Amino acid sequence: MDNTTLKSLLIEYDKKRKNAEDTANRYKQDLYEKFPDLLEIDKKINTLAISTMKEISQNGDKELVSNLNVKIDALKKEKDAILKSIGKEAELIHPHYECSKCSDTGYITENNQTRMCNCLKQRIYDIEYNKSNMSALKKQNFETLNLFVYSDKANIDKYNSDISPRENMKLIIKICHDFIDNFDDIENKNLLFTGKTGLGKTFLSSCIANELLKKGKTVLYHTASVMLDTVIDYHFRKI
Repeated sequence: MDNTTLKSLLIEYDKKRKNAEDTANRYKQDLYEKFPDLLEIDKKINTLAISTMKEISQNGDKELVSNLNVKIDALKKEKDAILKSIGKEAELIHPHYECSKCSDTGYITENNQTRMCNCLKQRIYDIEYNKSNMSALKKQNFETLNLFVYSDKANIDKYNSDISPRENMKLIIKICHDFIDNFDDIENKNLLFTGKTGLGKTFLSSCIANELLKKGKTVLYHTASVMLDTVIDYHFRKI
């Protein structure tokens, strides 16, 4: 991976995170003007929080700290009641990040360990590897899959099957959904689509990729095709 790509993306992430936070702060100031009680409650909560930290650092009086926490909890409940009465407008005071997992930082810290968020990984993959493949990917999903392009007539001689192509595709779609639903199961096997061109292998691969993206998985999307009597194989593998 080119470090320039990562640096550019982190700058982009920093901008959109700050934009989300600035927007939320503007809404908060507007709300303070409409509902002065909210501002007073926040001031009291901040004052009590500072007092609590001082007590912990200076003498560790557990009873006093406990009393301060009780007062803070009471103020928070009072604040929540006001926000609830305001309705949906109150939700605007919280930053609305594109990625709720990393808050648009690109990284997640858990158990004192920091790792790259899947959203940032996906952006890197899209730029470095997926490129032109992603434009087609976004248009190909289960919602746009049209089963009526497949014949509903069974023809054993032609299709080497006693069920119609449409019924066969329904079975394949079910297998795809099972693969998606059990993606995190290490016992769940990979998928390999094989057949002549125009049968829907690429489309199904895109459908699966889209569903995995919705689940927050990272998708490295590319077609590695081997031409043998117009047969192309698509391998969906967990990495």
